[in-house]
Amino acid sequence: MKKNKHQIILAPLHGFTDYVFRNVYCKHFSNVDSAISPFISLTVADNININRIRDLYPTRNTSLKVIPQLLGTDPQQFINMSDRLYEFGYKEVNWNLGCPIKKIAQKKRGSGMLPYPELLDQLLNEIIPLMKNKLSVKIRLGYNDTQEAYEIIKVLNKYPLKSVCIHPRLGIQMYEGELHHEVLKDIITKTRHKLIYNGDINTLSDFNFINQNYPTINKFMIGRGLIHNPFLPQIINENFHLNDEEAYVKFQSFIYDLKEEILNHKTEKQTINKMKDYWQYFCLRFKNHKEVFDLIIHSNTLSELNSVTNQIFLKEAINNWVS
Repeated sequence: MKKNKHQIILAPLHGFTDYVFRNVYCKHFSNVDSAISPFISLTVADNININRIRDLYPTRNTSLKVIPQLLGTDPQQFINMSDRLYEFGYKEVNWNLGCPIKKIAQKKRGSGMLPYPELLDQLLNEIIPLMKNKLSVKIRLGYNDTQEAYEIIKVLNKYPLKSVCIHPRLGIQMYEGELHHEVLKDIITKTRHKLIYNGDINTLSDFNFINQNYPTINKFMIGRGLIHNPFLPQIINENFHLNDEEAYVKFQSFIYDLKEEILNHKTEKQTINKMKDYWQYFCLRFKNHKEVFDLIIHSNTLSELNSVTNQIFLKEAINNWVS
């Protein structure tokens, strides 16, 4: 199989990049090498109910290599879940040390772990010797301050990690504001691990800027930008110039297939609500995106949603795919 010049990883987005989306995406588009699953949250009451990992059933994940992501800080729960996933065939798991959601961070989970390098060191020292899987981590450049990243990297350098994925924001920034590129450039010189870049790759111009600034990185994680423009990985890797009419038809077919596949697993109301979530991103492809989303959001039945979707594709002009 041809290996992509730049390896593209589908980012874990809760409520969006589950196995249904992953499979439908791979049916229509190319140039995504792997995906990190939306995180599995470890809790005290977690006896590894099979329903908690239904997104990772091997039979549901045949179209794309998937790496399960775990969120939590209890070593025994981490090992138990890793073992179960190993039985499923997953030889690598990813530890979410980057989620910025406040209620998660307040419990020293996700990016809330980053101000506590000693605790991270303790947990890694307990977890890694007992893991059958390889471990990768996803981090930010700190939670409150970028100086936290330097202490975190010192800890991570002590352990045999598969890779480190870095989003160059702080946890308190959520998904907005300045990307701390100068700090990340400095951090790169201090890490011994393979790095994956994540953050604000929404267009070819965004990617070219990142690629030029980080010449030693060849793996890139993309989430919202890929939902917004599902052709983006192909544009990045193949200098792909789209025939507008063909692209329009393919985009439309993808959206219809996604809706039908969701409907195979959910009720009509759940399907409508799920598609409204996706349309927050799909609508950005249209010049009149606010009007487009307004039409979608006021659809209350599947029939109305289908009718409005048809209307949008018949009447609305689309933005340039490459921009």
